[in-house]
This record gives sequence, structure tokens and C-alpha cells, in this order.
Amino acid sequence: MRITITALLLAALAAAPGRASDPLSSLRFLVGTWNCTYEAGKARISYKATFSYDLNGNWMRESDSWEGGGGDLAMFTYEKNGWTSVVMEHERTSALFRASGKNPNHVVYRSVYPQTGLTDVFDRVSATRFTVHFKQTSRGKTMSSIDVCDKA
Repeated sequence: MRITITALLLAALAAAPGRASDPLSSLRFLVGTWNCTYEAGKARISYKATFSYDLNGNWMRESDSWEGGGGDLAMFTYEKNGWTSVVMEHERTSALFRASGKNPNHVVYRSVYPQTGLTDVFDRVSATRFTVHFKQTSRGKTMSSIDVCDKA
């Protein structure tokens, strides 16, 4: 009986995906606080981004805040062959993004809800810097922005 239970446990462990092979675990460098700058045209806003693992380590949580009491929240994870990101804004709006591939250092998110036409590109520049390039095309006009974040 003991050999059967041990064999079942070993088989279950072998079948379970290893944490090291999970692309989400490669984003551990994000955990902590970051000083960020958002630029779109002439607009420039500084904000703080705080990252932590959430929901039993299966999602990464990003909480942003800026002067004047503004802020937003994002949750992202890796599922089989792709990334999911949910962004919730302080004015009670939300957007759902998907990205294919496993590379955690370059993720090209495309919006799927409530509208399409939004692109958010995450690039890890180094262990202490990342960028996010955003682009939105609506009614023939394109708006773009860049966020540059440095580890605090």
C-alpha cells in the first residue's frame, strides 16, 4: 500500500509542470516598487508601480498610483501558450488583453475586450528597467505612449 501511494505521489509530481518552466515565474524581478514615467505627446506623468504575486502565485498584480489620488490595477498571468492581462482603471473601466508566445521579456498584448485596436508591448530592458509601448487606433487616428519604469 505504501509503495502504491508513494508511486502515485511521484507520478503526480512528475506530471505537474515545474515552476521554473512557467514564464510567469521569470517575472519575479518585477516584485517591488518601480518609479515610472508615462509620456504621450507633450503629456508627461510620473507614477509608482508596485508588483506582487497574487492568487496563490498564479497571477502578477500591478498597482499604480500617482499624485492627486489617481491609480489603476492590472493583473496578468501566463496560460498555456499565451498571456492574459486585465487592466482596471480608476474610473471603473476595464480592458482585456491577450498575447501569444512564452517569452516573458517581450510580450505583445492585443486588446480583445471591450474593443480591439489596442496594443501594449512590454519589454524587459534589464533587471532594473522595463518599458511599455501603447498604441491605439480609433476612427483613423493613432495615439501612442511609452512608459519607462526603473526599480526604486
